[in-house]
Amino acid sequence: MRIELYGIARQRAGLETVEVQASDLRGALRGLAERFPALVPEVIGPNGLLTLHYLASLNGERFIADPDTPLAADDVLLILGAQAGG
Repeated sequence: MRIELYGIARQRAGLETVEVQASDLRGALRGLAERFPALVPEVIGPNGLLTLHYLASLNGERFIADPDTPLAADDVLLILGAQAGG
């Protein structure tokens, strides 16, 4: 699956998009944190979940927060600041 990073997350990772293997949101965030340690603890907290300042959008259609939300190989997960969009 593809993860698109925006704002500070993009700056810290140094990339706009990254591919990860994950079956749920928890796994996607774990893979992201392992690959880009600079995202911890500001974007991804020590608990392995997004901090309160960041949101995850599944395919740009809905926001998800439940770490057990299933993800498919063709999904796109957007990680953006909670203040994005006003």
